[in-house]
Amino acid sequence: MTIIPEVTGTFSDHGDPGTWSIRHVIRSMARGNADDVIPQSTAELMQRFLRDLHDILPYDAAQLLVFDRTNDRHHELAREGYSSLVAGVMAHEFTKDWPKPIWLPVNPGDNLPPTIGSEQDLPDSFRRSAIYLNFLHPAGYRDGLTFELNHRGRYVGLVNISSKTPHFYSDEIRRRSQAMSSILGFVANATAREMERVPSHSRAAVLSRDGHIAPLAGRGQSRLAQQPEFLSALVPLFTMVGEDVYFLWDLDRQWYRVHVQHQRDDSMQGAEHLIIVEAPISRPFSLTPTEIRVLTYMSSCPSNEAIAVALSISIRTVHSHVASILAKLDCSRRSQAVSSAIRNGLFRPEPNTLASLERIVT
Repeated sequence: MTIIPEVTGTFSDHGDPGTWSIRHVIRSMARGNADDVIPQSTAELMQRFLRDLHDILPYDAAQLLVFDRTNDRHHELAREGYSSLVAGVMAHEFTKDWPKPIWLPVNPGDNLPPTIGSEQDLPDSFRRSAIYLNFLHPAGYRDGLTFELNHRGRYVGLVNISSKTPHFYSDEIRRRSQAMSSILGFVANATAREMERVPSHSRAAVLSRDGHIAPLAGRGQSRLAQQPEFLSALVPLFTMVGEDVYFLWDLDRQWYRVHVQHQRDDSMQGAEHLIIVEAPISRPFSLTPTEIRVLTYMSSCPSNEAIAVALSISIRTVHSHVASILAKLDCSRRSQAVSSAIRNGLFRPEPNTLASLERIVT
């Protein structure tokens, strides 16, 4: 869960001056949803904020981008109005040169967020750029506003909004964007941090406590998160307090190394969301699928006899598998193999059994 900070901005609404609490604005934007300003994922939160932002920063199209430091690129978190073509250009081409070219305001000393209408009409101005002439103008947009999202001085993304009315974005609207940038930057920062912890080549997903699955911006879609058994295996992690968890999983004869990260709210015990990161691998140490299963049960069963009962196999078969496991892991004792399995994530959990994550990692 994301905690909304108390940030106060001063701006007028429809010409009437007043002092607004940003928390009040956000809660007002969420009316119709009781007092629930936190949806099921960061992406959904940003989509809702962007949609309801229209009452404060009017637009015909809007886009929220998060900056991914792992590959120096921006990824779209939410969008309203823009076509896929225009949105792609604004996300990947416009941001390549941001904050260039240098913005030259009509009024000297203007340090508000830049707009098309408040820029001098010069050969290097944005309104003469290929992005504007080839994409935004043909789509009917005549004015636009861009403002940065920052969290504690750290750049985390951009918001682009466009209007089909020339010179639409007044100084008052530009001031409002400054007030909103901190609240949107606070929430976007969570996604930016998530991406920094997730390799760009990995598949990933965000799983909420109620079972909702959301993609992670800029990462491939998780295959494992579509499997009911896999999701069931993760349930104990929501109530557990501890470090991130690593383990193995198999799907269609392909094995994966899974890394589950906790996204916590400091006011609650356990995790509100789990970030699932998966990468295909070969079976470690040349362990067979059966040996991985036996090693998993070794982590939670006190003896080979208990493993034999749990797996409905003979004790002799268990002894044989354990001997092979010790040899492949270069361990002399059973306890060494178990420690290695837990430390290096060399186990494949099974929900609602002696090999559940709850029994293995606690």
